[in-house]
Amino acid sequence: MRFLGPRSISSLLKTALDVVYYGLYAVIFLVLLAAVSVLVVPNVVEITLQKLNLGTSLSSGSQAAMFLVYALYLVGYLMIMHWTRQVFKTLAEGDVFHPDNTRRLRWIGFGLGGLEIFGYLLHLFAEGMFHLQFEPVYGLRAVTTWFSVLVVFVLAEVFKEGARLRQEADLTI
Repeated sequence: MRFLGPRSISSLLKTALDVVYYGLYAVIFLVLLAAVSVLVVPNVVEITLQKLNLGTSLSSGSQAAMFLVYALYLVGYLMIMHWTRQVFKTLAEGDVFHPDNTRRLRWIGFGLGGLEIFGYLLHLFAEGMFHLQFEPVYGLRAVTTWFSVLVVFVLAEVFKEGARLRQEADLTI
């Protein structure tokens, strides 16, 4: 099986990314709908949590704010998916070292790093403001996340060098 070009693994992955991309739109819509429903029917989350035997003392405004912050977090993933789809689109077309892929990969790296920092800040805020307890954000998960961010930046530089070599080859007679 081929890895690049039409009818390859890259085009299959591009299709999978399309499904996830539009699925994220649906999830963001549902989270925003949940935020609106909490504001319109303030007891809806409290009733649901009581049925699940979970307790909460958050006001409806705080719950709506948490839904909106979660929607914002998902928008970050949506942007990363958008850039990833663009990279895989060029790979599916067989254009591996497209000059724009360097920029896209850098944005993916900044997006992943930014989402991780945003998650750290959200944990601190939720623990301090709402007295919620979360698992620590250090350990193997944090190492893997930051290693992934660094790998994306290294790939961006590899793509940059590949695009440069391709441009030199195009100028060679």
